[in-house]
Amino acid sequence: MNKDNIQDIYELSPLQQGILFHSLYSPESDIYFVQQGYTLACNLNILAFEQAWQQVVSRHTALRTSFYWEDLEKPVQVVHQKVETSLEQYDWRNLDPMLQQVQLNVFLECDRKRGFELSQESLIRLTLIRLGDNAYQFIWSKHHLIIDGWSTVVVLKDVVQCYEALCQGQTVPTIPNRPYGD
Repeated sequence: MNKDNIQDIYELSPLQQGILFHSLYSPESDIYFVQQGYTLACNLNILAFEQAWQQVVSRHTALRTSFYWEDLEKPVQVVHQKVETSLEQYDWRNLDPMLQQVQLNVFLECDRKRGFELSQESLIRLTLIRLGDNAYQFIWSKHHLIIDGWSTVVVLKDVVQCYEALCQGQTVPTIPNRPYGD
């Protein structure tokens, strides 16, 4: 861990303690691995889409959080100041739709098996698969330790606002968020 990149360190909430315990107790289980897929039928500005995600990750501390427990009295979560988010991209336009679906199912299963190392700086993965000229499958994989269903909606709303502003050449106003530690 790069100590120069630490913004804050918190104790885990009781719910997070339970999720961490179960994640460590049954590492082969993917019960806390959340994988959301979205079909995008549009002329996507991929650069703006990736930049929007980076801005949102920079804005939300939960998306820059990792977890440590070994040799500690209590587990902690570490918020990193900066985390580089990358958008994995695949182009499957040359595959027929049935083969695309088979390939997507294989990808989703492999992504789930890949899981997350809980001490990595970000417990999200972003994947964009191009299926046609204006057709994409976007997969957002994340660990439940960092984000729940309610928070997912907030993050997606922020991504859309950032994306729209970037596409129009505007800057996105920074709306202060309450730190998780509060």
